[in-house]
Amino acid sequence: MEDIKNAVKNVLKEGFEFELYLSENAKTKIDIEDLKVDRIEASKEMGLGIRLVKDRKVGFSYTTNLAKKHIQDATKMAMDIANAQETTDDIELLKEGKIQTKKIELFDETGLSKDKNQKINTLLDLEKRIKGKDPRIKLIRDLSYTESKYRYIMENSYGVNIEETMSGFFIMGCAIASSDTDTSSGCSYVASRFLEDLNLDMLVSDIFNNTISLLDPKSFETRSIAVVFSSDSMVSLLRTFSSIFLGDFLIKNKTILKDKLNEQIANPRVNIIDDGTLNRALGSSYYDADGNPTRENIVVENGVFKGFLHNLYTAKKLNVESTSNSVRASYKSMPTTGIHNLYLKPSSHSVEELLGAYEECLYITELMGLHMADPISGNFSLGASGVYYKSGKPEHAVRAATVASNFLELLKKIKLIGNDFRFFGHVGSASVLVENITIGGV
Repeated sequence: MEDIKNAVKNVLKEGFEFELYLSENAKTKIDIEDLKVDRIEASKEMGLGIRLVKDRKVGFSYTTNLAKKHIQDATKMAMDIANAQETTDDIELLKEGKIQTKKIELFDETGLSKDKNQKINTLLDLEKRIKGKDPRIKLIRDLSYTESKYRYIMENSYGVNIEETMSGFFIMGCAIASSDTDTSSGCSYVASRFLEDLNLDMLVSDIFNNTISLLDPKSFETRSIAVVFSSDSMVSLLRTFSSIFLGDFLIKNKTILKDKLNEQIANPRVNIIDDGTLNRALGSSYYDADGNPTRENIVVENGVFKGFLHNLYTAKKLNVESTSNSVRASYKSMPTTGIHNLYLKPSSHSVEELLGAYEECLYITELMGLHMADPISGNFSLGASGVYYKSGKPEHAVRAATVASNFLELLKKIKLIGNDFRFFGHVGSASVLVENITIGGV
């Protein structure tokens, strides 16, 4: 990093502050098909992002070639971009670094170094286990294992210097099942920082249930009905609407939560937290992309909206404190606000309690068309599949129904939260019972 810093300084004009972000990402992916290895891919990407600030103007450039000439060319381009800006903004770099006091496990060297054949055999065994659950399961597809090692160094002109190394493990798969009259498919995945934390029994069960439960659907009459969102489908909603909690979207006037600070926006049972310090969690890190130590932030407490998630830029813009929610997609982009580990806090109720709380309910296990949801208004109309329950017992599958509501209205209508909490990626939830949601029939 010292050579890179010197190359930048050699061409940097007076008055410029700099931030350098050097990262390396190595991935290995194994695909299995029909009890055979279909493909093994290994890739590595390395690059340098250069952010420059002068007189409240910012310029950014990046390079994948770390030779001195290319670093200096990228630096000159970032200076040109900054000088060409016609307007100024509240851009600043972190001037004083702080030490993260929490111990967070992020890197699984043991898992990454395990024999490749062991990982292949794990996938082969998974395919056998899923097929063996039910003779109606005819095919396993998209069964894959991915592991990654991500390392970055961030240093700026004020002497702030941080370095982190992280690992990630991901297994996903889908199944196709057939009865005499119907065919259905279902997928699921597990992901973690540590290989040993991947719950393969849960993965087998999820793929099986998501496939078999949707066989032989029956028609469903359009009406308002109690709905139980599975942990997976509730995570999908929470992830889709997570931007309403972000400072960048507040500045752009693209959040339904504008002017709702300290207002009751959800049922008092609802507590939503973002925590970048959860041990071994996929969204955790010691520091955010600005260099501030990550922390726990209460977003919604007992149904009351407690505050937006900010990085240095949005915090200064709005004259508030940063919540250490600066994130960076890669060396190719500048920091923005984002979530670390966002989750709806679970309760003690079993899924069976949720499904039996009303005379009838629809248990939604899959949502489709989430890209069409509108985070600005909170409105959504989504395709949904699941199982119709009566008196707490499954009656029949429902496919291609429509669920329509507003995200804040949904949060207000939550009656019970389950105890089957889990993370899907860096968003987590348990199953949730919501009263009176409009379901369009099929």
